[in-house]
Amino acid sequence: MKLFVVLILGFIFTLAAPAQPGLLFTSQVLKNAGYSVYAMDAESGEVLYETPQVSLVPASVMKLMTTAAALEILGPGFQFHTQIGYSGKINSKSGSLDGDLILKGGCDPAFYSEYFPEHYKGTFDSWAEAILKKGIHSIHGALVLDLSQLGGAPVPGGWVWEDIGNYYGAGVSALSYLDNNYKIHFSSEKDAGKPVKIRRMEPEIGVDLTNRVLSSTDKHDLSVVYGAPGSFSQMVEGTIPVGSTDFVVKAALPAPPQIAADQFVTLIKKYRITISGNIWNSNTSSAPFFKLIAEKSSPQLSELIVPLNHESINLFAEHLLREIGRARNGSTDLQVSTEALKEFWAEKKIFTGGFYPTDGSGLSRSNGVCTRTLAEVLRYMYLGPNREVFFNSLPVAGQSGTLQFAFKGTTLENNLQAKTGSMTRVRSLAGIFTNKAGRKVIFAMITNNFEGSQTTIGYTFEAFLNELFDTGTPPTNSGKSKK
Repeated sequence: MKLFVVLILGFIFTLAAPAQPGLLFTSQVLKNAGYSVYAMDAESGEVLYETPQVSLVPASVMKLMTTAAALEILGPGFQFHTQIGYSGKINSKSGSLDGDLILKGGCDPAFYSEYFPEHYKGTFDSWAEAILKKGIHSIHGALVLDLSQLGGAPVPGGWVWEDIGNYYGAGVSALSYLDNNYKIHFSSEKDAGKPVKIRRMEPEIGVDLTNRVLSSTDKHDLSVVYGAPGSFSQMVEGTIPVGSTDFVVKAALPAPPQIAADQFVTLIKKYRITISGNIWNSNTSSAPFFKLIAEKSSPQLSELIVPLNHESINLFAEHLLREIGRARNGSTDLQVSTEALKEFWAEKKIFTGGFYPTDGSGLSRSNGVCTRTLAEVLRYMYLGPNREVFFNSLPVAGQSGTLQFAFKGTTLENNLQAKTGSMTRVRSLAGIFTNKAGRKVIFAMITNNFEGSQTTIGYTFEAFLNELFDTGTPPTNSGKSKK
């Protein structure tokens, strides 16, 4: 299932093949596949091209539904807030806190994220200084982790075992930390088929990791980490390239709040702040007795969705889905949140036939959506006040994100903006471009269970869109075009 990782993160195109008009429907790779296309004029809504609408597994283009709804419901200026505070009383003479220090999770998916290193740099240090400024030098109590802001299972039930131990399958948390992943540093022999060594883990979190990884002449990362949320016993198997002195594999943190708390306690000790009690989790709100010391706000939603859509970050999307549930229905329960997502788009008169959301990121194969739905959401955003913020979050063909190496040397390079989606036997693409006649064209394409390689299906998508650029309605022996 490592193919799952590669394809979620990158939309693979091989660009040397010549474009063939109509190849999308004549290629043998789609002989037994399910596929759907929908294209429309962004300004008028005129349908330029459509195939029969069928509900298909969307992969990561599902993030369009989530991020667009989040912008509309929460607003581009929305921020998450993580707080440090206390309960009890401060003895000003002794400098002691007779009570607990409380770290209150605010469901911020980007807390200490590698995508916003400068934003969170020094947060724990500033909190330590704020504790001292409050007159606290010793804590006669515990460090309580208030995790009450997010309930339910950390990962959707539709996610598969091969994914949830890997970094892209990390679950949500009231206190997410370091993108909820850690790094395993390997070194490998020069010969293939040899066991590889674990050099170190970053951060060192005390995981009991069974290592079954071998060296291989394959140049890709084909390792898979297996581990359940909350379990510090994990296993990694598969292969990494031969002759690697420091090959990094990322895995899901088993318990992000605990890791964050451990790191924070270690840091405050450097400031000579002592704490007598242990770290313990609480799913009960500390609000009745919580006294704020300091807080850290996340980047605004308009900033968060840029790496989310550019790099296809599942964790960010899942957190936004839960916030949609909270904002509309007062609950972060997964089912409540997915229902809220569907209800929102139905209220906006978006076609929701065949729309079956089971997560916010598209990692679940239980998701279903029609290309008409995706296209109508894109047009809704194009006509709305959040147009610039939303479309600026999408990768640009040949320039950025998961489309960085796509459409190079074609008329769509630096023109098309789209969200990609890929997993085993799933390929999708949805976005916008300006065609030869100067019209803004919105499109959505999905195929499931195609034959052949991802590279081959990439040819078909690229050929189709380049033809759509030139003519507005590519010739085909299937589907229906409209002018």
